[in-house]
Amino acid sequence: MGVDRVRWGIVATGNISTSFTRDLKLLADDAVVTAVTSRAQDRADKFAAEFGIENAYDDYRRLLDSGTVDVIYIGTPHPQHYAVARAALQAGIAVLCEKPVTLTAKQARDLITVAAEHKTLFAEAMWMRTNPVIQAVFADLASGVIGEPQQVVADFAFHKPSLPARLLDPALGGGSLMDGGIYPMTFTYMALGRPAEIKAVGSLNEDGVDLNVAMAWRYDSGAVAALTCGLRSQNPWTAAISGPDGSLLLPHRFHHPEYYVRSTAAGQERIDVPMHGLGYHYEAADVMRALRHGLVEVPSLPHAATIEILDLLDETRRQIGVRYPGDNEDLGG
Repeated sequence: MGVDRVRWGIVATGNISTSFTRDLKLLADDAVVTAVTSRAQDRADKFAAEFGIENAYDDYRRLLDSGTVDVIYIGTPHPQHYAVARAALQAGIAVLCEKPVTLTAKQARDLITVAAEHKTLFAEAMWMRTNPVIQAVFADLASGVIGEPQQVVADFAFHKPSLPARLLDPALGGGSLMDGGIYPMTFTYMALGRPAEIKAVGSLNEDGVDLNVAMAWRYDSGAVAALTCGLRSQNPWTAAISGPDGSLLLPHRFHHPEYYVRSTAAGQERIDVPMHGLGYHYEAADVMRALRHGLVEVPSLPHAATIEILDLLDETRRQIGVRYPGDNEDLGG
């Protein structure tokens, strides 16, 4: 393991980048943010001043060419992920890119190919996978405490009178699937793997943006899953895995919970797991560990899962009729 601190570059200066950069301070012994870029120089300068970052740019290409970073974190709107990530990988700079890494599985496959060609680390920032509570739940499941899982229920829906404009913009991958649905889908995939069959229904607005989606997944094992996401209701925002011997329930905001509840014949038990920070530093620490070991893939953020979830998102969109600019014939008709 190297002793030098890993140098991070932050691409985009919105809320998610702010939260991620704030959490990186918890890893100050191992990490330092050396550069930031935004489409507007004043936003980059303001972000740099807030976090004590030395280099601020108005173009991500200038950051990539600066020689000041080992790895970048991409927090731009979804459609911009692909070009930024591809350019960084070709430059030999490691990438942690917000989910979904791309809007289609085809693009994600390309990025993973480029990462392999350039022997450069690439990971999707699915922070839920690195959350200590989530990891404890799946360790519990693997121990056989509830038997073989037979049902998963997960929902991720919320409503705000005034939604951020990007969530309602098809050109930006707007709608509930990419921002919300990816969590129940990833959780179910972690519990049961890839389904044999999926069915989806959705309610779209006049712009073709998905506001309410329900999904049913079937497995050859006999297991089934029910998943919902949306922008029109205040849901419990919970997830549960059930088997013949009991269930494991994650409470409100299941994608970064503070505890879970195990229900078995022995009774109901609340399991608390120590946590600190906002939760983004766990994925950053995993990326840096992999980087120092010369890996192109982060074990907790596997490439296969990134691609398979996007395959499932592609098929779900095909079934409910959601299209993004740039979609091509591989989504079907």
